[in-house]
Amino acid sequence: MALANRKIGYDEVLPRDLHFDMTDVPKYWMNNDPWTTHWWNALLAAVPDGERWVMQCVRSHIVKLKDEKVRKAAVDFIKQEHYHAREHDIMNEAVAKHGVPVAEVEQAFKNIRGFLQKILSDDMQLSMMAAGEHFTGTISAVFVEHPEIFRDFDPKLGAMIAWHMIEETEHKSVSFDVYQDAVGSYSKRIAGMILMTGVFFSISEYQRLKLVARDGQLFNWRSALKALDFQFFRPGFMRLLFKHYVPYYLPNFHPWDHDNREAIQVWKKTFDATGDTMKAFKAFVEGRPELEAAA
Repeated sequence: MALANRKIGYDEVLPRDLHFDMTDVPKYWMNNDPWTTHWWNALLAAVPDGERWVMQCVRSHIVKLKDEKVRKAAVDFIKQEHYHAREHDIMNEAVAKHGVPVAEVEQAFKNIRGFLQKILSDDMQLSMMAAGEHFTGTISAVFVEHPEIFRDFDPKLGAMIAWHMIEETEHKSVSFDVYQDAVGSYSKRIAGMILMTGVFFSISEYQRLKLVARDGQLFNWRSALKALDFQFFRPGFMRLLFKHYVPYYLPNFHPWDHDNREAIQVWKKTFDATGDTMKAFKAFVEGRPELEAAA
């Protein structure tokens, strides 16, 4: 199955050099809720440095690739990730204007990354990045298959994050295929995922608690319950994430075993028709046909 599925998806990888207006973003931009917003702040604060790490890892292995389709997809993937990192830098600046110490979260991730780069081989770093891209691919899968989640987002950030999730879906197999072609070790692939899982939860939970505490919201139990409801019950983001996460451990896994290209077509067709990211975002969230959304 994995060998067959790696043949799909490459034609979806399209770099879009887009710029988003993220001025006047509210402090609690997700569901007007401190705990939920800070969970996302903790995760997304690490995106710029994480994107640059994966770009570095993929770039260093391109010379080992024999499949020209994988090589071209890797080049387009690097371009996409460059634009993602840039826009998330701007998002971090917008959030920091409210006094949220996102720079400290990003620095914590940089410290982890620096330590791992010292002790891990290039192949193991690529394995971690393939695992990291599986995390972003699974997060994207939850979003693109449940676009109603975006209704609780501030529209300006929602439009940017939706674009990011669309493109993460487009290139979700690239770093995995680069790893498979350049390294290919199943044991190293699993070790990379175990390491990345630890990094993911340390960023998402420990750093979230730091942000909540610094915001004076640590004992806001209503907000804490609201966040837990979002994560585990309605819609149950972590529960939905888990079902996409587990298959990575299968020996014959490939990211396109779960083919969700159809879920991103409304956004892509609306953007292609209008060139307007906000129209594409609204069409995506509302599930409206692209021609109707473009009118």
